[in-house]
Amino acid sequence: MGEAVARRLAQDGFSVVVAGRRREPLEKLAAEIDADVLTCDVTNEDSIEAMIDAAGPLDVGINTAGTTDVGSIAKIKRERVEAQFALHVTGNLLFMKHAVARMGDGGSIILFSSLTARVPGTGLAAYAGAKAALEHIVRIAALEFGPRSIRVNAVAPGFTRTPMTEAFLADERIAGIYKNETALGQLTEPAQVASAVAWLASDDCFTTGETIAVSGGAQLLRLPTGAELRG
Repeated sequence: MGEAVARRLAQDGFSVVVAGRRREPLEKLAAEIDADVLTCDVTNEDSIEAMIDAAGPLDVGINTAGTTDVGSIAKIKRERVEAQFALHVTGNLLFMKHAVARMGDGGSIILFSSLTARVPGTGLAAYAGAKAALEHIVRIAALEFGPRSIRVNAVAPGFTRTPMTEAFLADERIAGIYKNETALGQLTEPAQVASAVAWLASDDCFTTGETIAVSGGAQLLRLPTGAELRG
């Protein structure tokens, strides 16, 4: 989804800087969209600060970094809980701290939540709990940065075909189960998420403190059960 966002913003005329833990996978994308490339680990504050400083003055800051974790509460490991909150909560707080410091009055911060922050599912306590915390942080940040006309919002994608999800969505039976739990009967596409981000980044947007669901209405229904997925 980060790639789709970068491509859409470049298409819309933004000067784009892409960043990730590994520089090499970003080089091809950067060459195609005429972007700069930086490295960053969003669980390390020094790395975040160095990336922001290297990027220079910002109008829009977007953090798409994320990974999921599945495990029952009865068997959960402390380190796995802390890893999810370090990435999705602490990492986003520190990203905002340093990004806003390089913004003038006016700008947009866009973070990534998840359908699972609103729709409960077994095994998702650490991941979904961190995403739910992030959504409330977005509301608080919108109040804090509003006096500077900096908008803070998030997008919450539904299940989307990406390299991270392809391992199970490649099974058409499983993909069909997820499609059935959306109002529009389809999985989310990365380009659809990028379109929502592009609007939140645009000068036309007068929205702050919101999490925009981009899920085809999956937030209206439920997550499939483990028994359904196992078949």
